[in-house]
Amino acid sequence: MATSGTFTFNLDIDEVIEEAMEMIGGEQTLGHEPASARRSLNLMLKDWQNREILLWTTEASVISLSTSTTSYPLSDSTIDTLQVILNRDNTDLPLDRISYEEYLQVPRKGQTGRPTQYSIKRDRDNPTIFLWPIPENSTDKLKVEKISELEDINRSALQNADISKRFLPCLTAGLAYYMSMKRPGVDANRITMLKQNYEELLGRANIEDKERANMYIRPRLSYI
Repeated sequence: MATSGTFTFNLDIDEVIEEAMEMIGGEQTLGHEPASARRSLNLMLKDWQNREILLWTTEASVISLSTSTTSYPLSDSTIDTLQVILNRDNTDLPLDRISYEEYLQVPRKGQTGRPTQYSIKRDRDNPTIFLWPIPENSTDKLKVEKISELEDINRSALQNADISKRFLPCLTAGLAYYMSMKRPGVDANRITMLKQNYEELLGRANIEDKERANMYIRPRLSYI
């Protein structure tokens, strides 16, 4: 049996749009449709971010801590954090997350010591991480596992979406659903079918993208 021996299949944005239009069926129209499709793709990717379907966009950063510094800015591409770890004397100590509202209610925000909790203030432009207690030395480091935004889809030629290839089927199906709602004359039953197909493919890809570890063992550590 002869096979290709390659594993490089991908779709650029123009091919995603073409495939989605074929899924809708009916008469193809031109004009504003490619621009409308790119806009729909960007809106769909933002919706994925709201659904937290972003495991492949995680990245780690390290922040050097300073004494008496309460907060540290995160990059403007940061959506949220998955885990924050304090590294002290080459030992990783996971911090507990509290809401920003809970942080505001902490009575002694200027207390110093080994940080045990953190909070994220999610501003419009870039989030800020707050630590409590405030670090009492400048040798600690903060390891931040964060979720980053997806890159925009624009008019660049031969551009690929900023996603794992396993999400190509649901990206294409989702665009077909989005565009079917905007294209005149598409049967309502077909729109419903396209939506169901999109949600099924998205759910399947999201399950595949989850961690497969059965459990997470968190060591019990204490400081004297």
